[in-house]
Amino acid sequence: MERRACPRVEVSQPVLYISDIYPSPKAASTVDLSLGGTRIETLYSLIQGERLQVSIAIRPEVIKCKGEVVHTQWPDGERPKAGVRFEEMSEGDKVYLRQYLFHVMEQQARESLSTDKTPH
Repeated sequence: MERRACPRVEVSQPVLYISDIYPSPKAASTVDLSLGGTRIETLYSLIQGERLQVSIAIRPEVIKCKGEVVHTQWPDGERPKAGVRFEEMSEGDKVYLRQYLFHVMEQQARESLSTDKTPH
């Protein structure tokens, strides 16, 4: 059972983040995204509780926010992944993100409907 207040959407978007521990910018990409946070894949290790300044490129805009790493994973043979809870985001960025997520969910639902149709 999912514990999330906001539905997740599987999307890959470029991310640039700066950690409070290692303040040089690092690149990542989203694995999934919601109004409440994102799971990112990166080349670098992150630790639970680490605070980040995050920029997510969702053309034509860049969503900027602050967040906290709430969990990390190191799947065998894959890049490290981290769940980031959004803590501070401007109202304008929230509106843009909400519209983007709605658009993606709508597209995915349409694609799902078109592939679910089977001839009788």
